[in-house]
Amino acid sequence: MLAARYTAPGCVELVRTSDATCARDGLLLRPEVVGICGSDLHFCHDSSPDQYPLPPGFSGHECVAIVEEGSAYPCGTRVLALAPDYDAFAEGLAATQDSVIPVPEGLAAERAVLAQQLGTVIYCSRKLPNVLDRNVVIIGQGPAGLLFTMLLSRMGARTIVGIDLEAHRLRLAAALGATCTVCASQEDTVEVVREHTQGTMADLVVEAVGKAETLDLCSVLVRPHGHIALFGMPKAQVLPVDVEAFLRMNVRITTSVFAQREPGLHSFRLALEMVASGRLDPWPLVSHQLPFASIARGFVLAETRTESAVKVLLHL
Repeated sequence: MLAARYTAPGCVELVRTSDATCARDGLLLRPEVVGICGSDLHFCHDSSPDQYPLPPGFSGHECVAIVEEGSAYPCGTRVLALAPDYDAFAEGLAATQDSVIPVPEGLAAERAVLAQQLGTVIYCSRKLPNVLDRNVVIIGQGPAGLLFTMLLSRMGARTIVGIDLEAHRLRLAAALGATCTVCASQEDTVEVVREHTQGTMADLVVEAVGKAETLDLCSVLVRPHGHIALFGMPKAQVLPVDVEAFLRMNVRITTSVFAQREPGLHSFRLALEMVASGRLDPWPLVSHQLPFASIARGFVLAETRTESAVKVLLHL
């Protein structure tokens, strides 16, 4: 089967590898659609030099697939596959019964796959304080940040300030629920947030970028005794951050990773239900749909954000 492989920092190639096999009591899946996530860019570009080439199929994890073998579900069942081994960038995928969720009848694969990232956002949001009538700032309006914008606006946030560097993403944020947007390269972010919150600053800051400068920005935008959610995947394991600034603000900090280990996968099930019912429609995030053979171009689009790229999907 064909699989993607990170062969060097920033280099994605398609390679021929052995077919996936069905483990005992497991499932064999045929991926239909996979999404490129910000964490995929991190693994592709920022893994240790001695790790390349990385295993074939790694690090795909946003996947909708068809069951081809296994007793847990009838063959032909469409499932959201959470790929616990992060190996979904391939034409075949071995999975466990508890790592897949049947897709509701009538929901197209390219829409269902968006429930994976939405599920991670829901999983994080479960840990956050009540945002009803609160001031929220979301740093980064990539796919994850935009999903936070959509979800927290529906949870009743009084204001949502979306911050990014790209004009097309800020326009999308405004259309999806942000009450104010800030282009960080052209505006004084702190002053805009201060003005938009009548001087109180943010009750909650969501960091959806993963850079030292955006982490430090959190401590400037949050109010004393406020809350910060760290969601963005950092490009390095160790970042120089002004820890004293966080201490001075007496903030509470929430981190969120490994949502796919949530018992019962309740956040992903809710995400699928919300997408299927139309209560939250992430489809406006999808800017590009490409064949799997064009995965290298997909990574370039997602990394450089050219052609107004936001969310890139790959069809197998």
